[in-house]
Amino acid sequence: MMRLGALVILYYPSVEQLARLAPLHDACDALVVVDNTPQPDSRAAAAAAHGGYTLLHHGNRGGIAGAYNAGLARLLDTVDAVALFDQDSIVPPAYFPTMRALATRFTGRPFIAGPRILDENDGQFLPVFESSGISVRHLRLDATPEPVRCAFLISSGSVLSREAYAALGAFNEALFIDHVDTEYCFRALARNVPVYLVPSLVLRHRIGAKTWVRIGPFRIATMNHSWTRRYYSARNAMLIATQYGARFPVALLPNLLTLWQIVGIVLGERDKLAKLKGILYGVLDGLACRFGPFDAARPHPGMRAAAPTREYRG
Repeated sequence: MMRLGALVILYYPSVEQLARLAPLHDACDALVVVDNTPQPDSRAAAAAAHGGYTLLHHGNRGGIAGAYNAGLARLLDTVDAVALFDQDSIVPPAYFPTMRALATRFTGRPFIAGPRILDENDGQFLPVFESSGISVRHLRLDATPEPVRCAFLISSGSVLSREAYAALGAFNEALFIDHVDTEYCFRALARNVPVYLVPSLVLRHRIGAKTWVRIGPFRIATMNHSWTRRYYSARNAMLIATQYGARFPVALLPNLLTLWQIVGIVLGERDKLAKLKGILYGVLDGLACRFGPFDAARPHPGMRAAAPTREYRG
């Protein structure tokens, strides 16, 4: 029988987020929770002891990529595929039966599969694209139960088979955070590991702290991320472009997101100068192949050291 496990990454979790873990444990074959908060969270430890699942404290080593790798190393000894979740993902009742059936169908084959993502900020689905690596096309979806080949998925809600992890290797800890899942999807494209979307399955997920600015007839979304997040996003987009761009021209597209971030920052965010500097230094470090965690103790000239933050995404 196909065994489907789950991996949840915590980072300063709320009481409500911890309460969702026990039902998740009951729904899957094995649950590993990685506490990536710098210091161990006593509430997370108490919840794990009560819920009967495995808790690992990873302390943000290697960012979210390091947390994924630590959890997968533990889980893939005992299960055939693993569902990845952020702490704020709300998993629907149909998720595990649907994904277990899909994983059973693909038994022994490498694959990544994920649900449609409904962003709770605005009630809109994230766009879904297919790509040959040279061109990209927006997919229009209906509620077909059949999986649809696509090019990119966010990590939260995705199921990764043991064979896919063996073919693709560990998540890139040099990226630390931001575009970790984007790079993994490009790796899958390069190594012919199929990526599927399940249109009939919807996962509610909050993508950042999104707000909107109206400029004339246009309504522009802005994410309000810290300058360190802007740094990582710009730097890692540049890495993807330099690593995959020669083979797959669409790998240049994440840099368009960097440009769009600049528009949002200028029009509707605070701390504009610090965030724009973060993007600038991210681009420069990406071109210089300087990766890993940003060293707040030795910030770039002109940048103040980052204050402690609870903002965290992959």
